[in-house]
Amino acid sequence: MVSRLLPLTIMCLGLCVVQGCRNDLISPIYDTCFNLENCVPTAELCEELTVDFAGISYTNGICTVTCAAEGPTAPGCPRALIGRNGSCYPSSVAGGVDDTLVCFEPCDIDGDCLCGFRCLDAGDLCPASGLPCPIADGDAICVPGPNDCFF
Repeated sequence: MVSRLLPLTIMCLGLCVVQGCRNDLISPIYDTCFNLENCVPTAELCEELTVDFAGISYTNGICTVTCAAEGPTAPGCPRALIGRNGSCYPSSVAGGVDDTLVCFEPCDIDGDCLCGFRCLDAGDLCPASGLPCPIADGDAICVPGPNDCFF
């Protein structure tokens, strides 16, 4: 088995030498945090979010950055592990303390989110009050919720 992996390892190392061993496309910025020191150096905020789901409040902090252009797959938001740029919305849409525009990790399913976060869309995050919802139709973001991971 080891002898089969050796050529693959050599090829990957060769690509690192030719292409450079860096990852400009995907940033580990959307990670849980207690304070900014828990985040990667490119993060600007450890944003605490609280979301009510099924009558229970879920709170968690996420490393993120501010953004300027509200909407899904915002060019100013770092790319997430699923390959898309983050979505730029007011932090208050997910229980943040104010309307600062921040990048949220995009998702399609709960499994795209970190443990302790779940994937919710406009229908889940915005009350049916008739007020406009900042979450774009068809977009979903990772917010605190019941998504436990067992390893």
